Amino acid sequence: MCYREGSGDSFLIEQNMTWYEAQSYCRENYTDLVSIRNEGQKEEVKNKGMNSTIPYWIGLLYDDWEWSDGGRSAYRDWSTLYVPNVYYPIAEQNHTVLNQTDKTILTVGNGGYEDHTLCSEVRIHNIGERKSWEQALDYCKNNYHGLLRTETEEDLEVIKQKFNGTGFTGPVWVGLRQSRLFGFWVWSNGLPVGWSNWEGDRQPEQPLSNHCGAMAMEEGYKWSDQDCLSKLYFICEG
Repeated sequence: MCYREGSGDSFLIEQNMTWYEAQSYCRENYTDLVSIRNEGQKEEVKNKGMNSTIPYWIGLLYDDWEWSDGGRSAYRDWSTLYVPNVYYPIAEQNHTVLNQTDKTILTVGNGGYEDHTLCSEVRIHNIGERKSWEQALDYCKNNYHGLLRTETEEDLEVIKQKFNGTGFTGPVWVGLRQSRLFGFWVWSNGLPVGWSNWEGDRQPEQPLSNHCGAMAMEEGYKWSDQDCLSKLYFICEG
């Protein structure tokens, strides 16, 4: 079952897919797989799917895989040579390589395995032009990889090193947005917010919260909720 941001509608898709295929389908055609966070949302989802005679996928995922920088992602492209089983994992099959044949991900052991290494470099671009959150998102998508995401304390340290002493003023738009339907905060790529850095160490909650997230450009670099139509500077990554 997919949902669409803004309208709050859920859509039961009567096609057989794996969970990952369903997630990709929902993100391409709607917003994402539906999430359920309280009894009211459960009843809404149940009513939408009451005509279905078989179970249907929702946006709940459990596994222990994470990226080396601490980031977590529901995106998977496992090689057909081996798809890891989260319930009965093969001993020490806990590292991955990119299969050059079909560009999929293959799990390997950690003992004596040697291969080439692909490193990444984080690039952050502060944009000295004021835009609304949606305009900033479109600009970053068209010119870079998207609005800035700060998913770990390590990410925050990179930002501090980049901007401390630069005089770039805030708050600035980052890739945080609140679901108007469910009230939870997500990154602009659809991933839920895990580690957070909110002002007062408290996440803004509906119905009083604004729906877009910004970051202060001073000590602490704390997040705040802002009116999505406000014109702010913003930071892109990529």
